[in-house]
Amino acid sequence: MLSIVKGPYLQRPAETGMTFMWETSEPASSRVNVFAAERIHSGHQGNYKTPERLVRTAGSDDDRTIHRIDMDGLEPATAYFYTVISENARGKTESGPHPFKTAVRKGEPFCFAVTSETGGYSGFDQTNGIINRNLFGQMQNYRPDLALFIGDMVNDGRQYDDWSAYLFNPGRGLLWNTPFYSCLGNHECNASWYYDFFAYDPPKNYYSFDYGDVHFVCLDSTDFVKREHYPNAAGTICEGNPQYDFLVRDLQAASAKWNIVYFHYPPYVSGGYQVEDLRQLCPVLERHGVDLVFNSHTIVYERSHPLRDGRVDMENGIVYVVAGGAGAMPDWLLPKREWHTSQSLAVPHFVQVSVVSDRLELRAIDVEGRLFDTLQIRKAADGGKTFR
Repeated sequence: MLSIVKGPYLQRPAETGMTFMWETSEPASSRVNVFAAERIHSGHQGNYKTPERLVRTAGSDDDRTIHRIDMDGLEPATAYFYTVISENARGKTESGPHPFKTAVRKGEPFCFAVTSETGGYSGFDQTNGIINRNLFGQMQNYRPDLALFIGDMVNDGRQYDDWSAYLFNPGRGLLWNTPFYSCLGNHECNASWYYDFFAYDPPKNYYSFDYGDVHFVCLDSTDFVKREHYPNAAGTICEGNPQYDFLVRDLQAASAKWNIVYFHYPPYVSGGYQVEDLRQLCPVLERHGVDLVFNSHTIVYERSHPLRDGRVDMENGIVYVVAGGAGAMPDWLLPKREWHTSQSLAVPHFVQVSVVSDRLELRAIDVEGRLFDTLQIRKAADGGKTFR
């Protein structure tokens, strides 16, 4: 019997569109119907909405198992509902309606959630996946507009079943209605499934995108630091490396109010698995106005002081956040903090970031929903920053 085995899930959010993806058990056709979210007045208080009117439809009759439909012609920052439908000679399957929201315009507030290690922690997990399920549920409670996964989404990216076990099944409720981006970690093993399941811009292991007032840049630290040379970069972080040259060109061209970069290996963490060679990227990030960097790999939470030129700079520094959230390894923390560490704790968690006008508000939330760290970054018209 034809069935949906992954998703549906959302990719590439834009002001006027969205990419819808899902996987079926057999090759089948692909169709997406998008419905207006009409406001209900009777029987509900406030602005409760429900799908009522079909506004867009798109599809393909080509049979495939991994389905991707790009939809355009929608309104910015607007709530809709969608249904995906696949059909072949053996039957028909569908999922929905599920809510989604198109990307906000520049100048409009939004929020995004960050976590990692949904698969990387699996070798230490004694809860049979309860941490993953609860963490995705807490993220959904905060209703982010966007999610970032900072690598190690799976235990072994070459194993097809891992993608369902550690990401798509426990995250189903969140991924139905929240578009997400990710980067390669060492557990993905640069496997072909990463390139098949996600709709990022080529070459997919590094890319950038804009959302509201933020320019996001994804890097592949596993390409800078090869497995055979780990933890050494072996001369790869320099001009002439395609990814390095992309980073320079991309940040030079960026015009958003905020620049956020994310990649797996952490250049700064008071714990095991710090990859200091990646500090060779810091001069580029500093020169081009990066505000916040997210990393993972060490399965803890850690936030640095604002850093620039290898020291604390409370006016122009970059904050580095290790969000190794879907697990906790207290033994991986050093007995005492390094000079660059502001806050650190080994608990399962995610990070919620609100982008509002002239400030970023960061909140670290544990798997029980408890707030345990906050940071606010304010930016003046001249680019000067204050941290509190």
